[in-house]
Amino acid sequence: EAVVSTQSTGEKEEEKKQKKEQKIDTETTGVTMHKGWKWETSWKNFKDTNPVVQKFMEIREKLEESDNLFARAGYKMVDFVANSVTKMTTPTEVSKTIEEIQKMDPKFDINQFSATLRFDILPSVLEAYLQGNAEILENWSQERAMGQFKHMLASRTFTGTIQLIDIGECEIITGAMLELGPVFMLNVATQQLYTERTKKSVENGEPQTETQEVIKRVVYTIAVCRDQSMFDPTSAWTILEIVEHVTNESFY
Repeated sequence: EAVVSTQSTGEKEEEKKQKKEQKIDTETTGVTMHKGWKWETSWKNFKDTNPVVQKFMEIREKLEESDNLFARAGYKMVDFVANSVTKMTTPTEVSKTIEEIQKMDPKFDINQFSATLRFDILPSVLEAYLQGNAEILENWSQERAMGQFKHMLASRTFTGTIQLIDIGECEIITGAMLELGPVFMLNVATQQLYTERTKKSVENGEPQTETQEVIKRVVYTIAVCRDQSMFDPTSAWTILEIVEHVTNESFY
């Protein structure tokens, strides 16, 4: 059964929109742009020096290269990634990040946060991405992530429609307190319905359309950061970085 929330996200999107308008209004001062640059610089430095992140990215790259071999051998690449993530997860770094967040937000709970990601934030972000809705993506993304979304959309070769039908549990890989606030890096597997309609020869004077559907498992590695100036525990989080991998695992 699909776990994607279908509730209205109007209030969240309105707050995100107001945040975006505030960013536009303050661009002349350079303050907001400087903050975005700081996020990207701090995150890059963290990735370059954190062995857990480096090892995870290395495994992801190798798996993407050998995905066909995994499929032929009957292994589930996503399960292999999940096992690797479990072994690499750094409780100390995650705990320290949680402690720092709780100094500002005593009610913060990592399990509730993971649920919010799975049922609230990620459905809004990924559905907007699959539909090519740039306005919503901009409201939820830092500049670096927005560039990655645009690149993924431009590189997409599938010409049909894609629908998000399921989001798995979010595996928190690591966490950190950067200069501007907390960051969590996570891994999540989704199921997406790929639908393609092709025209066939005309029969009885009417064109015939053939519909092909397949459910694919798509894995995302995502970094999320929290804007300390925002009080809403959901809207305060934005996407800092995202990597997508469409696996060869399909469900017909």
